[in-house]
Amino acid sequence: MDTDKIKIVGVGEGGVRAVAKMIAEGVGRRKNVDFVAVGKDENILLTSATKNNIFLNRDAPTIYKRISANLRDAKVVIIVAGLGGSAAVGALPRIISFAKNNNAATIAFANLPFILEGVERKKKAEYSLNCLRDVDTAFIIPTEKFFLFRLYQKEISVGELFDVANEIFSMGVKIFLDMTADKNEPLKLGEAAFGYGFGATALEAMKNAVKFPSLDTDELSRATKIFVRVTGGNDTPAKNFIKKIIPPDAKLSWHVDNAHGEKILASIVFSKKEV
Repeated sequence: MDTDKIKIVGVGEGGVRAVAKMIAEGVGRRKNVDFVAVGKDENILLTSATKNNIFLNRDAPTIYKRISANLRDAKVVIIVAGLGGSAAVGALPRIISFAKNNNAATIAFANLPFILEGVERKKKAEYSLNCLRDVDTAFIIPTEKFFLFRLYQKEISVGELFDVANEIFSMGVKIFLDMTADKNEPLKLGEAAFGYGFGATALEAMKNAVKFPSLDTDELSRATKIFVRVTGGNDTPAKNFIKKIIPPDAKLSWHVDNAHGEKILASIVFSKKEV
């Protein structure tokens, strides 16, 4: 997939901020990746650092032509969105439709709103969630799962939880791009999940990945397709560990990348419900 054009589209305030973080962290820098930011807040769009900012004003036909033009050459479209806002309600169906009309693979990373954000945002999120049933692979994270990060950090504010969401999405997209560069491309997994962890050894990193707050080990134990990537170290103990969790007849794709940093990273992507 390295030679295919990939478009990462941030939708709404949450998606635009997540895209900005990805650009700052160099996600996709070595791949054929373009970023697009779509939203209703012009000031937030200006912070996206993308070359392609699409402001959802009232001139809908012109807007949708711009979105379509931006996605025309994409082979893979990765959508990042915080569900519950009006930007996602209006733009998501169009983005998915344009991508599919171009025969592009569609992947979505999205989170549901906090309970404290109100009933209206919940209703909008449910509508947007229904639209995401049409994508090839969807990673949907209930935002309440982010509270579990308090196990790893000190008490954090709600604002900082949104920063955590951006961090998770940035890492999730990076993991997905790395895995799709391998031979077995996890492009069509239906409803899916991911997790990651760091450690001094591959086994420690894998154990931390399995404990990742948004990863459900019960779902992993029923998964039919699992993709694992480890950045170095002796991976045999880690492989044996994960094999004890997943079904014996599950398809496990395992990749070791020896170019790693100070700590070893283990990442998992698996299908919860295939298309």
